Amino acid sequence: MSEPRSVGTLVGATFALYWRYPWLFLVLAAAVIVPYELLSLLTTGTSALSREDLDFATQSTLTLITWALVTPLVSALHVHAVTAVRDGREPRIGAVALQGIRALPVVAAASIISGLGIGLGFLALIVPGVILLLRWAVVAQAAAIEREGWLPALRRSADLTDGNYAHIFIFVLVIGTIAGAPLIVATFALGGADISLGAFLLGLTLSVVGASFSALGYALLYYDLVARWEAVSVPAAGRAPGSWDPMAYSDATRPKGWYVNTTDPKKMNHWGGPELPEWNGTARTPRKIRRAWEAEDGR
Repeated sequence: MSEPRSVGTLVGATFALYWRYPWLFLVLAAAVIVPYELLSLLTTGTSALSREDLDFATQSTLTLITWALVTPLVSALHVHAVTAVRDGREPRIGAVALQGIRALPVVAAASIISGLGIGLGFLALIVPGVILLLRWAVVAQAAAIEREGWLPALRRSADLTDGNYAHIFIFVLVIGTIAGAPLIVATFALGGADISLGAFLLGLTLSVVGASFSALGYALLYYDLVARWEAVSVPAAGRAPGSWDPMAYSDATRPKGWYVNTTDPKKMNHWGGPELPEWNGTARTPRKIRRAWEAEDGR
């Protein structure tokens, strides 16, 4: 069973993978963002650092383009690159780009639908929007990798994130701050009105790096959630009686893996095993495992 990874570990892995393949991820993001920023400059006369004074219709159009094309494509490209690395293959820009483009229609559809739902949720007292944001945190990645349609991607993201909202919330805050803070600081520093070549290039650079780092982080989050889901969703058949119960073992003999929390059976805790004899993760207990555990112990 896979060990869960903390937010700090995920962020560290994002930095490490970026450092390992810096040009790959920069090129993948730049191939999408540079044309978008140039088109925006030509049509609106603004850059990423100078859009605050645009009228509502123009800002809405740019937001829609970002939702429908820019962010989904960057996400699809990065998660396919991460998939290649996970499979032990050298990620090639051409192959990754082809996979990302092929997945774009379903990724875009899933991203638009989830974005609309999240937006409506924020209008409805904010809290529903936060819940949907966490629920659909990896919808683009699920759509890109599994390619079963936008509706299955929404359901898959909901399954993967269920029981992990706190983990995802902290991750979103951390990765969002790292990726977005430089652009925000630069916008305020320049007063949001500088349309010089230097300001354009600075905004472009920060946008590329921020979007790339964020997409890479979310790709790793997707696979972390997949590992968590697979670890607690194995078939109950064949388990020895009492093996879901942590009290069936001593700390010295308990195998590494997931165990039902006896005081709160809706949750499972991860035991690190002999190498790390401590509880180091929490996830939701799948219904079939909870029923099997209850049946085994007569609960």
